[in-house]
Amino acid sequence: MKRAFSLVEILVLVTILAVISGGALVYLNSFNSQQKLNKGRDEVVLAIKLAQSYAKTRQLPVGSDETELRYVQLQIKDGNLVAGANGIGSTYFSIRIGNEGIGVSISPQVIYFWAGNGFWVKDELGTLNSNNEKAEVTIEQKNIIISQEKIEINSLGQIQ
Repeated sequence: MKRAFSLVEILVLVTILAVISGGALVYLNSFNSQQKLNKGRDEVVLAIKLAQSYAKTRQLPVGSDETELRYVQLQIKDGNLVAGANGIGSTYFSIRIGNEGIGVSISPQVIYFWAGNGFWVKDELGTLNSNNEKAEVTIEQKNIIISQEKIEINSLGQIQ
């Protein structure tokens, strides 16, 4: 007598494989989304540190007509993270963070790093922030699952 799998056994096996594969795909998609978000966060942190470094070393952008750096400003323009010197239009960098689906927002809309010390100040006049004030950069991914990362900068310019 020949022994073979019945149609019911094959259907049960196919169903089990489909459920396992579906779970694996959901996990893989979630993992990839988190990796993109982490990459965007890392890019933003590096950009902030670079802007602070320009402020601390009083380095002017290449080709700038200015003779002295007072502050470096960091803001979002046309979807790019832009660092400029003294608010006159000369920029250090303008970078797009991450791939499509990644958005970056800053609160307040412009972050100023004061020349010489790299502290985060309120305005282009160098008004100091209180110890409990923080600037916030939000990196958000809008896919199937909306997720976000927040970066805080305290009054001393420390990134948290």
